[in-house]
Amino acid sequence: MDYIFKDWEEKLSNFESSVEKDLAEIRKCKAEMQQMKLDVVAELQKGRYVRDTQRLVLSAPEIIIGNVDRSGTLFAGGSKVIVRGTQVGVEGAGEGGRLDLRAPSIREIAEDPGTDGREHVVGSLSEVVSQARNIIIQSDDVEGAFSAPTVPTGGSGVRIHADKTIDVHAAMTAESREERLKTLISETEKQKDYLKEQANAHKKSFTDLKKEIEELIEKRDKLSEDYDKVRTNYREIRNVSEEIEALSMSITEETYAYSEILAMLAEANRRLKCFKDEKSKIKKGDDFKKKPTGAAVNITGENINLTSADGENNLRDNEGSGIAIGANAVSIRSVDKDGALNKEGKVSVTAKNIEMATAGAADVKSNDEGELEKGTFTAEGDFTLKSKNITIESVDYEVADKKYKEKQLTDDSKIRLRAKTIEVSTEGSANVEVDEKGKVTKANYTSEGDIIVHSKTFTFESVDTDIENGEPKEKALTAEGKVSVRAEKMDLSATDTEGKATGSVSINAKAVSVKSMDVEKEKRTDDKLAEGSTMTIVSEKMFVGAKSKDVKSKKVQVVSEEIGAFADKTLEIQQDEGKALVQLEGGNASLGGSKTEIYGETAINGKTEVKGEVKAPKITADDLNAGMHFKTPNIEDGMAAGAPGGGGSLSAKLKTEDAPEEK
Repeated sequence: MDYIFKDWEEKLSNFESSVEKDLAEIRKCKAEMQQMKLDVVAELQKGRYVRDTQRLVLSAPEIIIGNVDRSGTLFAGGSKVIVRGTQVGVEGAGEGGRLDLRAPSIREIAEDPGTDGREHVVGSLSEVVSQARNIIIQSDDVEGAFSAPTVPTGGSGVRIHADKTIDVHAAMTAESREERLKTLISETEKQKDYLKEQANAHKKSFTDLKKEIEELIEKRDKLSEDYDKVRTNYREIRNVSEEIEALSMSITEETYAYSEILAMLAEANRRLKCFKDEKSKIKKGDDFKKKPTGAAVNITGENINLTSADGENNLRDNEGSGIAIGANAVSIRSVDKDGALNKEGKVSVTAKNIEMATAGAADVKSNDEGELEKGTFTAEGDFTLKSKNITIESVDYEVADKKYKEKQLTDDSKIRLRAKTIEVSTEGSANVEVDEKGKVTKANYTSEGDIIVHSKTFTFESVDTDIENGEPKEKALTAEGKVSVRAEKMDLSATDTEGKATGSVSINAKAVSVKSMDVEKEKRTDDKLAEGSTMTIVSEKMFVGAKSKDVKSKKVQVVSEEIGAFADKTLEIQQDEGKALVQLEGGNASLGGSKTEIYGETAINGKTEVKGEVKAPKITADDLNAGMHFKTPNIEDGMAAGAPGGGGSLSAKLKTEDAPEEK
């Protein structure tokens, strides 16, 4: 008998030396050990073994396989049933054919278990296929008994329901995957070390039992020889044989256990190598982030609905409810397979509150209740709308005469644009060149279109505002605030549809300048008067300066090489409510005041009438005629009489009261 154990020992030794080799070598050693295992099982087999080399058919209207009594009830302690084959088919035939799987835990893993069931080999054909006209996957959050019925799809379809969570992942991980593999490698190495210890223990036990059996066989052989010579007691030989038989059963059991441990050790070594190889191929950092992994989720359907609702179809508005999309790029398109826009394509977003932001979060911290305590949110990116027609409106609509119509501007509606810089452009582009990073390096931009604003009131402000008690309150004009309008031609008009001037235009500031000047190119400060420039102010009535009870201009000054003042009827310069007056009317010029002085050479042509007293250091006249009185210290002729009015009287034609009131 010892030759059998030597053969077993040799095969076990070969298997032990192959546990760290590749799968093909391991399976070759397993095949060589198969006969040994048959011998071992033949010794250990306590049940029945039924085999047919062609075909084995079990036929009955009802078949129960398991550790059961005659009624089909499991015996105490349960049972273990293994069905092993290269092709295993379970079929429920007929129109009412049915296949039921029930167990506390059901697992389907597409891997090769090997001929002994000890392996976990994942090959290229690793797949689980479920094909049916109706597929229902349902997860109910209950204990004790399922209360919810499995709702059918209502035809051909797939229905997936869960009371709690449904996760659909198509994602290749890097850091987390590496950490998971580190854990698997560590656990597998510990398992490997433990199996090595067990293998060594079984090997030692096998060797010790083999040695003990060999000694007993040698003793039995010697007793048999002595029995023929000296008639040794037969009972002693029998006792030795019984010991050999008992030890044979022990070494058989030890051999089977040793071979099973070696199979487990070989699989642990193979899995450890796979884990290490997988870990070495993981891409991390920028290599992982920038290169595609090929992971994708595709949802295709004629009609796709995503709804954040409960089982009663109530839209959820509690904290944490909603639909979230997180991605580096999100694309919503209505285009055909060639990229052309669908003629009826439309994207609609309807909600009471809509927010679109390009703000990034940093240093965000929340408390245990989930309340935000700290964080910085900085607007960083770009927001671009591209369309032939863009409309932003706050308008109510209604259905009237079976048509969808505008009703009115929404009450208290408001559209607000707020940014450090706001640019509105109607520039057309040409000769655009872009570098490899997408940056425009060359282009020509020409303003082409129009900007039209329709409004009842139109306000530009540069004002700082405070909020007090929930209400905005103007604080002050913004320091260095400025409104600039720059164009080749500018029109500011208040004319009606018939072309008739109506309304008013008002400019109000502490300093008002209306200029026609060239400016410095860079700083855009005043340089010089524009060559050939003109300025025309035309009105039926025109007022420069103001003089009333509350408003009075301090100073009006006109400086120029030439000044012309033209009036068909009256041209008048007044001071102190008409006490001093220069008036031109109907071709006549009048000058009046409490005191009038003329300097320099003065020529008076034509008839001149002087009323009142005239004083002069010297008068030279070719012909001097005094109609009433001429008086000198030496000559007196006639009767002295002064002109009435004591200096003359002149009536002002234009009054400050004619000026419009300040508003």
